[in-house]
Amino acid sequence: MESILLFILVTLGSFISSLTGLAGGTLILAGLLLFFSPSIALPLHSFTQLSSNALRSGLFFKHVDWKTVFFYFLLMIPATWLGATLFHLINPSWLKILVGLLILISLVPWKIKTQTIPSSWIFFCLGGISGFLSVFVGAVGPLVTPFFNRLNLSRQGMLSTKSAGQALLQLSKIFAFWGAADVNFDLLKENILLLVLATLLGVALSIPISRKISDQRFNLMVNTLLVMISLKVLAEGILELLK
Repeated sequence: MESILLFILVTLGSFISSLTGLAGGTLILAGLLLFFSPSIALPLHSFTQLSSNALRSGLFFKHVDWKTVFFYFLLMIPATWLGATLFHLINPSWLKILVGLLILISLVPWKIKTQTIPSSWIFFCLGGISGFLSVFVGAVGPLVTPFFNRLNLSRQGMLSTKSAGQALLQLSKIFAFWGAADVNFDLLKENILLLVLATLLGVALSIPISRKISDQRFNLMVNTLLVMISLKVLAEGILELLK
């Protein structure tokens, strides 16, 4: 029953992310934390995000701004490796609290009012920062999205460029979790297969109806669900610390 519920939740999160470009990765991570400890949920989350972002960037391959992706990628491997070496030193209860807070912060409608296009060196630094933080909090979409949104690209170009960058970020995290944090992915292969299939199904389901649904109504449903899950994750972390 848990596997069925997890499959449905990940499919829903992938569907939402592909349909609206919002909240899907955060929703999947929040859901994984209901079934696994942070030390397992965060590495597993990387596989769901790798598969969904790789598929989205592949569908619009010709629109990717590879120069931006290149600079965004340069610091990722050392940054994620550093984060992974410190990963087991942090109390899992604090990780739950951190993730719960990040989910709530991600729901705040931040707006950057500027016409300045970020330079390649901004993406160079952003890749290092997001690479390090993503090891601990999983979903860094709320951090990087404003920068990609300010690129002088078409909607397809922005989404595909961000997806390509995030796919490389997740690949770097998997490498770091395996090499620096000693996560045994062989023991998790059944869970990984389940999550990847659910993620790809969510992307596939979103394609034919992407133009037939209101983003506003959908976002309201997603945000309501995210608030409920984040509060549960926060409560679990706080109660574990009190014990």
